[in-house]
Amino acid sequence: MRFLSRFDTVIFDLNGTLARDYDRFGHEHDYYSTYTRLGGGRLTPAAVRIKVEESLKRCLLRYDLGPWDPFPPYGDFLELADPAEKRLVEATVADHELGVVPDSRVAWLRELTRTHRIGLVSDIWAPAGRLRAYLSKTGLGSLFSAVVISSEEGAVKPSPRVFRTAMDRLGCQSSSAVFVGDSLKRDVVGAQACGMATVWIGEREAMPEGVNPDRVVGTVEALSDLD
Repeated sequence: MRFLSRFDTVIFDLNGTLARDYDRFGHEHDYYSTYTRLGGGRLTPAAVRIKVEESLKRCLLRYDLGPWDPFPPYGDFLELADPAEKRLVEATVADHELGVVPDSRVAWLRELTRTHRIGLVSDIWAPAGRLRAYLSKTGLGSLFSAVVISSEEGAVKPSPRVFRTAMDRLGCQSSSAVFVGDSLKRDVVGAQACGMATVWIGEREAMPEGVNPDRVVGTVEALSDLD
């Protein structure tokens, strides 16, 4: 019996699992060009970089240490008095946070929906509008029966709330769902705490003791061949 045939619902993480080229942060990335493309112009290139990097540092510290539920909106980490400029910098961060799901993977997901319901649980810090628009543009939004985005829910993985919200919206029980993700700490541990089976996208040799996903694969497409 194929592994996936044991479940009627497959819930995916996004960045690192389905999407590539996400979290384009670091000194090599040009935040100012994104900021101006989105309509900005009042801040200097240096000011945009400082605001992005300082807010990311504060956000990542909370993301690492918790608490994860509740988790503040990204604007709480961004110190900018002008509301319009604050929205532009938030949009800049959202643009750099967003990844790309390859067309071949979109086709694979579409094929999977012939036999399973699929859902998405994504840790996105910035406002979710750009991600929602991307899902709609690529057709992914119509494939997922439920999309749970942390910045809309006010909680991040491994909080049980985001996983339970996904199951509630999908109308499934934990015993009939499997969660697929690339983070042991957030995806595997979080989903297991809610009673779901898990598949880790990674290398078994790199898996620390004490964390035991049901299966380990190198890419999501390998799910189709799991026994």
